[in-house]
Amino acid sequence: MPPSVFKAQVNPVIRFREAGDEDAIDKLMVATFGAVRTDRSVWNLRLNEDVDELAFIAELDGKIVGSLRFWEIYLASKPQLLLGPLAVNPVWQGCGVGRALVQRGLDRAKQFQKWDVVFVSGDPEYYPRFGFEPMDEGWIMWPGPVEAERLQMLKLKKNASLPQGPVALLPELPISA
Repeated sequence: MPPSVFKAQVNPVIRFREAGDEDAIDKLMVATFGAVRTDRSVWNLRLNEDVDELAFIAELDGKIVGSLRFWEIYLASKPQLLLGPLAVNPVWQGCGVGRALVQRGLDRAKQFQKWDVVFVSGDPEYYPRFGFEPMDEGWIMWPGPVEAERLQMLKLKKNASLPQGPVALLPELPISA
């Protein structure tokens, strides 16, 4: 087992995404996830535009080192949120950049009082620190293969009631016949 490496905690500047950030975000996404990141089944829920008011950038010394976006999705015809992708430059992973982005994003999402819950398909060791809990296997119908332990949920409203499952997460509402 390799020796542990101490990584200093940093306090990045967190700001809203701006026009002109896209090239830096794309490079960051490739550095974090690789070129085939959109092959993961979670991208089947990211068909529309992300929520602009929940698109954040982390900067250190004026350089973009992290990005977080949220997407509106539907659970039983009701809008909810999907967190991600959270991308942090590998050099700065483990230094608090991702933590700062996620905390800012969740705080902002709660302010809207529009969504009951936020879902994530992510590291089962990382997201519980923010209050995410694993979903009961079989409760959610996911748009493709995914490791069950990666599916997690956080209630944004204490009184949020969820439908009995199984229920599908959808990128948009189906067109009524």
